[in-house]
Amino acid sequence: MPAEFPLNTASANDCIIELKKIQETKTFGVILSELTESAISNDKNTWSLIYQVMRDADSGRLSWALHKDILSGFISILTQVGDSKSYRLIINYIKNLDRTIPLGAIELISDLLPTFEELDSDEIIKIASQKDDIRSAIGIIALSRLMIENKLNEDQKKAIQEFLQSYSNSKYYMKDIVESILEMIEDAEKGTSLLPENELSSLFD
Repeated sequence: MPAEFPLNTASANDCIIELKKIQETKTFGVILSELTESAISNDKNTWSLIYQVMRDADSGRLSWALHKDILSGFISILTQVGDSKSYRLIINYIKNLDRTIPLGAIELISDLLPTFEELDSDEIIKIASQKDDIRSAIGIIALSRLMIENKLNEDQKKAIQEFLQSYSNSKYYMKDIVESILEMIEDAEKGTSLLPENELSSLFD
């Protein structure tokens, strides 16, 4: 007899249906904790569920408007697992984004990206420099975090400085963040201190 999926369901799709029913209840947080532990333990059915959730996020069957608790919860699971497989799932989700998502979702994803040891700064720079407003917004905010954490080399800073000089975003207000990144790069070149983290954080309030 095959092993059951989480929530005593028979498939990943059935499990997602059940998650939709409980996503706004206290039980949901408990389930997420259990799923995180199972994912870290590399449980096969839990990972089948995670892959299906990310596929549904790609297709729009799961949306931030209706299922933000599920989507944010599963992205959190991936960051807590923190391995290369989890990183690639989030990066692939970003690269496939073709619909507007809330700024809060963009900030969540951007804030969590730098927590991955597998993070490729050059890849984030490429995402940030794209013409697509949605994907580039995620990259821009992630770059601001990488600047604060001093995880960018001089060549990367020069590349960022170059494309940010003419950067614009018609969907999300990025002007203050872009200006803060440019200021941090200029300050670093002059040997002065970077913008304090509490000041940069206020740009997202």
